[in-house]
Amino acid sequence: MALPTLIEKKSRDWLFKVTAQNSTQPERDLCLLAFFFGSACTSLELNRIQIRDVVLKSGKLAKSFVVRGYEREIFLSNARLCGYLSDYLQYRVKNKICLGNHPDLYLGLDPDEGLFISRQNKPFSIVRKKTKAGADSYTCDALNRHIKTLLRNAGIESPSVLSGRRTYAVTLHRKGFDVAHIHYLLGNKSLETTERLLTTDPVSMSAIAANAF
Repeated sequence: MALPTLIEKKSRDWLFKVTAQNSTQPERDLCLLAFFFGSACTSLELNRIQIRDVVLKSGKLAKSFVVRGYEREIFLSNARLCGYLSDYLQYRVKNKICLGNHPDLYLGLDPDEGLFISRQNKPFSIVRKKTKAGADSYTCDALNRHIKTLLRNAGIESPSVLSGRRTYAVTLHRKGFDVAHIHYLLGNKSLETTERLLTTDPVSMSAIAANAF
């Protein structure tokens, strides 16, 4: 199976710039992209994030939360991600999107509502499907399409909803973090899956040569 496209920093920066200029809801979409690259969440995990996961009753951002159904901890420690998240939450409050019953709790937002809301002011839908073995499988096709559209609009070739996870893993590995910690953050069941993402990192001869002198 082909690996999802690895999105290098130059392309990521361009993606954020294009999204900020062209999106009909830039606050939401920039926050979505920040989680896409900065949390290693799948689209299904992103769709399951609720306001109460990222915002405390006091209105402050949470430091971490556990992904529902996966028991994987996501850390909200990246300054850039937290900045986009704060901007999006303030946008939600200003535009009264899914407000709660108490103005002094959770920034006034409904803590049980999804973090990422569609144009209809509802969470992106989750669809249940049956696998060939007869087991239940869940996907969020609408959010998948939206993420791919954002990537495609910025010229990303072969956009994939798993590009965020691969980019997250490779970026950390290039910075010297060990495989065990990256594997933990990704939440992969198999270590081989994580190692495959990392050992297929394309080598830039130009980048290597730049460090010679």
